[in-house]
Amino acid sequence: MFAAIFRRKWTTVDYVLVVVLAALYAVALMTLANIKLIPSVPVRPANALQPVFGMLFGLPGCLGLAFGNLINDLIIGDPLPHKLIVGFIINFLGGFLGLLFVSHPLLKTIRSVVEYYFFVVILASGIIAGSIWVNVLLGFTPVEIATAFTPIVFANQAIATGVLGPVLLRLLHPFVKRAGLYRGLPIRTSGSTVNNQGVNNA
Repeated sequence: MFAAIFRRKWTTVDYVLVVVLAALYAVALMTLANIKLIPSVPVRPANALQPVFGMLFGLPGCLGLAFGNLINDLIIGDPLPHKLIVGFIINFLGGFLGLLFVSHPLLKTIRSVVEYYFFVVILASGIIAGSIWVNVLLGFTPVEIATAFTPIVFANQAIATGVLGPVLLRLLHPFVKRAGLYRGLPIRTSGSTVNNQGVNNA
């Protein structure tokens, strides 16, 4: 199943998807950046797009997330090289973990629900929250501040992906499938008929 992600030949549509999804993600991040949980801590509901882009659009979606966050960081004036690199990687992973490990994009099985909440909501949120400590290791952020912000960032990410993510997957999957843009894993359930471009029996 995993080999299908990497061996599928890319077409012009895939490259266009990367560009379009990067633009959409950057716009979503910038548009919703003023929503604050507490002063100086944005809620970032746009992070709910991470599993959606990854699970529905595959590698083009993951790259769209990475480049979209990079665009956002450059526009808002956050040009520190290590932050740009870390942001690129963790946003890619935010989509990639769901793509690799969630067996049904609509979360129709108990297995897929467990996979989603473990790999996307818990593990991905932990990785994103833990990225704060890169600043600590490089001497840019005091330990006390990182300790205080880590659980806030974790909760922020977990709430966005845990609450909004499944809703967006349900809403967008039919349109993505009908348009022939589905690039996620074939559904790993017994009796399903799948192919590399779309999902049947979903």
